[in-house]
Amino acid sequence: MKAIKKNANSSFPFSFVYKGSKEPQNELPTHMHDFHEIIYVHKGTGTFFINNTLYYMNQGDVFLVPNDTIHHAVPYQDDLVTSSVVFFSPALIQTIPIDENFSYIFIVEKIKKHKHYKISLSERKQVTFEKFLNDIDKELREKQMGSIHAAILITHQILLYLSRLSIEQIDQAFREENFNRFWMNEIFAFIDHNLQGNISLSLLAEKAHVSSAHFSRVFKEVTGIGLTVYLNKKRTYKAKELLWKTDYPVAHIAELSGFDSTPHFYRTFKKFIGTTPSGYRKKTKK
Repeated sequence: MKAIKKNANSSFPFSFVYKGSKEPQNELPTHMHDFHEIIYVHKGTGTFFINNTLYYMNQGDVFLVPNDTIHHAVPYQDDLVTSSVVFFSPALIQTIPIDENFSYIFIVEKIKKHKHYKISLSERKQVTFEKFLNDIDKELREKQMGSIHAAILITHQILLYLSRLSIEQIDQAFREENFNRFWMNEIFAFIDHNLQGNISLSLLAEKAHVSSAHFSRVFKEVTGIGLTVYLNKKRTYKAKELLWKTDYPVAHIAELSGFDSTPHFYRTFKKFIGTTPSGYRKKTKK
């Protein structure tokens, strides 16, 4: 299965979906993109796999998915999720320092640090948040002068609002480790810390104390893809980060990322990212 990766092809990348619903079979498989993404659940239930963690989705939940973070939503067939989604490029967010104690990307940085991507809103806060979303929808529907700029300004308001909420909620969730409610989360964490090793279906099933067949079925239900594809994607994303942050030779990066050979690394990287490792490094180092 080919990886799905959305790219910023526009000089003004911003997109908004208001109160959309999808059948489970129409959801994208595990994927990532160059945009940040804010998802608000209006109604319905399901699960949401983000990075190495599986969350429940319920009314009033907000998920903030930073760019280049793998994720996959699984709405329940008998209670489909209705959600609004804001996609926006990091380049659109105002980063000029005005107050040294705050920036609009504060919430994104905090979420990346703690790896906890969910904020649950009280009924009162849901009303406030839904007003933001309704205002974006109104601006984009009426298409008055500067409507997209207005929508982006409201997105800044949303980021400020979530930043204020996150100080208490994310810190508490991180301390209590509420995200370890699913037995699969330990498997995701093990994979993340052992990508260089020889990870097999039988090894993971043994660690989870389930049969290989049961493990394979549950894993695909959660992530939307099989174990081999998932491992290749995780190793590719790790290599992508190393290509950007280090000057290590490509062969060494292939080894650090867990690929069994440099040719396999080149084939897999090009399949998922759309360019060679050297080509990606050249592009990001400009």
